[in-house]
Amino acid sequence: MKRRELLGLGGIVLVASCGSDGRSSRVEPGELLAVAVADGLTVVESGTGRRVVAPSAALATADGRRLLSTVAESGASRVVTRNAATGDVVAQTTVRGAGRLAAVAPDAGLVALVDGDPAGRRETTIVVAGPAGERHRLTLPGFVQPEAFSSAGTSLFVLDMLPPEHPDHYRVRVLDLAAGQLNALNLPGENAGVKVLVPEGAEEEMRGEGRQAVFDARRERLFTLYSHQPDHQHVRDLLQPGARDGKPDVHAFVHTLSVADGWAVCVDLPPSFGTGAVAGLTIAQHADEVWVADAGKGVLAVINADALVVVHEQAFPPVAGGARLAVSGSAAYLAAGRQVHVFDVGTKEVRGTWSLPGEAKGVAVSGTHLYVGQPDGVHRLDPSTGARTATVKVPGLTAVERVIG
Repeated sequence: MKRRELLGLGGIVLVASCGSDGRSSRVEPGELLAVAVADGLTVVESGTGRRVVAPSAALATADGRRLLSTVAESGASRVVTRNAATGDVVAQTTVRGAGRLAAVAPDAGLVALVDGDPAGRRETTIVVAGPAGERHRLTLPGFVQPEAFSSAGTSLFVLDMLPPEHPDHYRVRVLDLAAGQLNALNLPGENAGVKVLVPEGAEEEMRGEGRQAVFDARRERLFTLYSHQPDHQHVRDLLQPGARDGKPDVHAFVHTLSVADGWAVCVDLPPSFGTGAVAGLTIAQHADEVWVADAGKGVLAVINADALVVVHEQAFPPVAGGARLAVSGSAAYLAAGRQVHVFDVGTKEVRGTWSLPGEAKGVAVSGTHLYVGQPDGVHRLDPSTGARTATVKVPGLTAVERVIG
């Protein structure tokens, strides 16, 4: 669909159309899209590009329904929580100091702010706040980075960066907020129940980087896609030397963290994952499966979300460039480079490939539309045919994240 008339309004470009009598017809707002732009996270109308949330936020809840930002005040930070669908402020709280937002509970009832040099530090101050204000203020030795709250809100899962002043690896630990103490994670027992604490000396130390993460609200598990160096050892290696004999070529894995029971399991990905450009790595979760793709290598792996093992591998034509996955209903969409690969959810095979005019910048799908990010805009596609049904300008767009339901 060609767009010829552009109207600048408050920094947002609106696309207009005219009826046969020359009068401008009303542009429908369309579905709401969570997107990343140059200055952070925001929500736009898919039909107009109008920003619903302003200013942009620094953090979103796992379901995307709440966006959080901070406002610097004299000697303090005001944490502002907004409804992503309306932009309305739903909560505000003020804490002492100039902390940065680092983690938020799924219901936005708790937030964690961190203070200290983000490149390396000898000690870390973490502030946990709720609607009524500050709840915990803890100063810990070392470089400790908040990641996620436990389901009960009594603990905070963190990255313990090592060595703290010049980190090149880290371990995941749990911070008891009441005691102010860092502890090891649990080991999962049968049926993923809690077994025992990871023994001293067997805590997993990661030498890679987390690329993307998805949260499974029903299972209360955080799946994080990592690529790492080949000398990385998982907990099982440290407890059972030789458990990975014959697998020195594993370069990427999915770290699974139970925020309910405090255990973690790493699922190794096939050898070719993580050997190409990291921008091509992407992850999505749908129903009982976690999908992982390396677009540059042309490989897909599907993990059973309960058994935590790779149950399917699929090759597809490789695509250079940044990649994002979205899965819905009977189809999975991999937007990478200037293409969208469409996979059948049942067979996992590619059933179609659609061309894009520009480099893909994220993808999201609803029951009726597929949205693919482009430089400074979003294309709306028919999810069955790939036909473009609309285009909207979003200046500064860096990624389409999700449809706000």
